[in-house]
Amino acid sequence: MTDILVDWLRNFGALSLTSGLMVVLIFIAAAFVFVPRTFLMLAIGGLYGFAALPLVMIGATLGSVLAFLVARYLFADMVQNWIDRHPRLRVIANAVDAEGWRIVGLLRFASPAPSSVQNYVFAVTRIGFWPYALATFFFAMPSAAFNVYIGAVGRSLMLEDASSPISMMLTLLAAACVTGTAFLIWRRARLSLHQAGLHERRAKASVDGLS
Repeated sequence: MTDILVDWLRNFGALSLTSGLMVVLIFIAAAFVFVPRTFLMLAIGGLYGFAALPLVMIGATLGSVLAFLVARYLFADMVQNWIDRHPRLRVIANAVDAEGWRIVGLLRFASPAPSSVQNYVFAVTRIGFWPYALATFFFAMPSAAFNVYIGAVGRSLMLEDASSPISMMLTLLAAACVTGTAFLIWRRARLSLHQAGLHERRAKASVDGLS
């Protein structure tokens, strides 16, 4: 899918108003379906360079907001039933109710759940629109910037000086630093979700004991 989209974008030539609009629309659509956005960001960075980051962020944020609103106001019951069939998604939803934008931010930064799945899960929680939208934008930015940057650097290395030891060392160092940070935040998110799940099970056990 990513290859098809990138080949299609190449038809528009260099980054322009038209190609930029297409990038935004692609990321809006990707927020509704289970498309791996990481590969899309790498591909867009390789195709247009780091200058495409604002377009990626606009499209990804708008798409996440639209998917959130559609799920909350049009398909809430259907999404709720879908989440109830997946215990891990229910844990995420309960954690958002307990922690609010903090869990949204952690999961946007690094999460085992795809971003499109998160959009639907967040929609049936009690989080407000603006905390959701702002956490989505600001906490998704580091990983988006990293992915677009890696795509852009890979492109420049191939086009200019792929054999430069300094260029390769800096690229690997940046990748190691950001990957390490992402791992630490992801581990924190897992801990928060695990604690929320334990709290939910204990509360249920207490209710069962009283009954």
